[in-house]
Order: sequence, then structure tokens, then C-alpha cells
Amino acid sequence: MEITFTGISPFNLKAMTECGQAFRWNRMEDGGYLGVVGNLVMKAYQEEDTLKVLTNGGEESIEIIRDYFDLERDYRDIEEKLCAFLELTPAVKFCSGNRILHQQPWETLISFILSANNSIPNIKRSIERMARCLGTPVELEGEKYYTFPTPEVLASLTEFQIRDTRCGFRGRYIIAAARMVAAGEIDLEKLKDFPTEEAREMLMRIPGVGRKIADCVLLFSLRKFDAFPVDVWIKRVVEHLYFGGREVPVKEILDFAEKRFGNLAGFAQQYLYYYTRSCWGDIQASYKRI
Repeated sequence: MEITFTGISPFNLKAMTECGQAFRWNRMEDGGYLGVVGNLVMKAYQEEDTLKVLTNGGEESIEIIRDYFDLERDYRDIEEKLCAFLELTPAVKFCSGNRILHQQPWETLISFILSANNSIPNIKRSIERMARCLGTPVELEGEKYYTFPTPEVLASLTEFQIRDTRCGFRGRYIIAAARMVAAGEIDLEKLKDFPTEEAREMLMRIPGVGRKIADCVLLFSLRKFDAFPVDVWIKRVVEHLYFGGREVPVKEILDFAEKRFGNLAGFAQQYLYYYTRSCWGDIQASYKRI
């Protein structure tokens, strides 16, 4: 089925699928992006303010895709508010339309547990191996792909068995998380109903989940837009822009971002992250510090 969404500007498919918020998207030779989201396989193409998606889903997938790409949110208004912070203007203009995808909490949790001390290419490879070994096959245009494995499947594994995905020391954390979710000790979907701080505390009860991983889950799947994940790139750019280039504790960065950006913190993080990873040299040379 081919689905077309028009008038979606600002929308930046490249930034959204390459900025490290999701790991099951890959650029195809024809310039589109191939991704697996839940049971849906999607081939997505952007032409100016139009998004075309070829998918294995039926009519029900229209609203799923609309929600996933956050098409109902007014990003023109968000970007206007972010540009009121003059130091953010170059980042917003560089990747305008870098929307925050609405991902499934379970896959997001495991993806970011895998991200600990890891590179994006390695994370993607581990997730793909996990899906191929333990997921369910789905098809699009005669090609076979695989869904992300359920908590119950991963909970049944031993650390020895999960080594086939080459997830290293993270394997024991993945199994522990799966067992907690499968047993109902934590209901990831219900965390959406809790205030950000309470939801964060619950996530951090899971072995291997610290503040950064918890904030990624909060922002990329639970719609907590006041979350501000701090990795090496965000720490670097925030120190450069706001602290005169001196190194400061992550806690100080988090407190600063919360006070400065409030409910726009997560959006600010996404624009800054993609811009910093792409243009760090230029930022060091030309960005005026606040």
C-alpha cells in the first residue's frame, strides 16, 4: 500500500532517520529510507513537503505512520520558539523539520541499553541480529524483514544465548529488563501517564538504565518533551555555548537545560545533537557563546 502525506513542512526525513533517535532505518540506493516499525515495513520518500510511504500495512497503518512521524504537531511553531534562543538558530536552520519520532517504549528501551559505550553502526547491527534471530518475519515486495523481539522472547534467554547478537556486556541488562517487563514489574506504556520525574525514577530501577538512557526512552517513546538526554555531543556543545568551554558535571547541564528550555528541552536537544555531530568544527570556529 502506498500512502501520501502532503503539506507536512517543516519535515526532514534524513535528519529524523539519521540523528540517532531510532536505529532501524537505513538509506536505500534510490534515496529513500527503509525502516521496520512494529509490524510495519516502510519505504519512505520525501519530496519537499510531501512524504510517500510504501508499506505492508493496510488502512490502519495510515494513522500509525502519521503518529510515528509526529505529523500532527506544529513544528513551525516549535522552531519559531526555539529560534527565540538565538544560539539555537543555526542548529534549527541546519536541520529544520527534525521531528521527534514516536517509537514503541519496549524497543526504545532495549535500543538505548544497547547504546551504552557503543557506536550507532554497532547498535544498528546488534538490533538487526536480534530481530533476525528472535523476531517475527514480515514481508514487503517479496523481501523478508523481521520485527523486534518481544519481552517474553528475550526474557526466556540466557546470557550465553544472547551472545549471538554480539551485544557484549549489555546482554545481562537486556535480559534483566525483559524479565521485569514480561513479569509486569514495570508497565512501559503506563509510564506515559506519570509525571516525567516519576517515570524516570521507575525506568532507572531497571538494571543498566541510568539517567541518559531513561531520558532517551522518555523523549523518544513516552512524549516527555522536557527530557534532555546528555551524551558526549550534547555535553560538548552545551559546555561550549553556555559555560565558556569549561567542563561541568552532567547534573549541572541537566539543571541548566531544564531551566532554560522547559518543555522545549527535548526539541532543543534534537536540533543541537544533529547539528553538533555534523558540524562540530564549524561550531567551535563560529558559534558565539552565551
